[in-house]
Amino acid sequence: MRKFLITAAALAISTGAASAADLAARPYTKAPPPVLDPIYNWTGFYIGGNGGYGWSRVEHEDLIPGFGGFWTSGTMNPLGPTQTLKPQGAVYGGQMGYNWQAANWVFGLEGQFNGADLKRTDTSLFFPTTDLVRAKIDTFATVTGRIGYAFNNWLPYIKGGYAGANLKTTNFDIFGTRLINETWRSGYVIGAGVEVGFATNWSVAVEYNYMDFGSKSFSGVNTTSTGTTFGTERFSDDLRISTITGRINYRFGGPVVARY
Repeated sequence: MRKFLITAAALAISTGAASAADLAARPYTKAPPPVLDPIYNWTGFYIGGNGGYGWSRVEHEDLIPGFGGFWTSGTMNPLGPTQTLKPQGAVYGGQMGYNWQAANWVFGLEGQFNGADLKRTDTSLFFPTTDLVRAKIDTFATVTGRIGYAFNNWLPYIKGGYAGANLKTTNFDIFGTRLINETWRSGYVIGAGVEVGFATNWSVAVEYNYMDFGSKSFSGVNTTSTGTTFGTERFSDDLRISTITGRINYRFGGPVVARY
């Protein structure tokens, strides 16, 4: 009996080993790839366009006593020598620049050039009604540095630097004469905006800018339409401009990068 049990156990063990040998080998499975968290990359050159609305303030002052006195609706002091005009209208143009991103901080340099249709004419409220003063800004440009903090594809930023604008002022008076002064004004700009990347290389933004050009004086001779001159005048113009624009940019940078 004892010999029978030993023989049966040995037979069972050999049968199990043979069955295990007949089983197919366990297939090799590659581990699934890690889940990537995409982040927007702001680094690179970009070019784009902008358009919006602008408003300005021109303090136009007669510097020769006895010859000033604009009796118009925009005058701060109706009997004084300073006329305040508020030209406003459309602005439109383009920009190009470069961004460099370090962690969440984004640093940039940008140049912008805009056409403008900011204009205003004030006519005398009293006699003579032919007296008027006109101001117009038709172009402006900025060169700025900017710094922002990126929240993935959202980039709030501030900017500042050089601003220039072309200002033209014209005086018409009772004698049928006019004095025109047109000059490029230099000053500074500060601004802020929010930019949003909506595709690999595209972004849109809303931006506000304030430009201040200070005061600058000039002299000129009143001239009639026939070329007759009538006295010399001296004025100063203090100019400030504000704009709010929508912008769209295309960036020539690398693709969206990813992190684990």
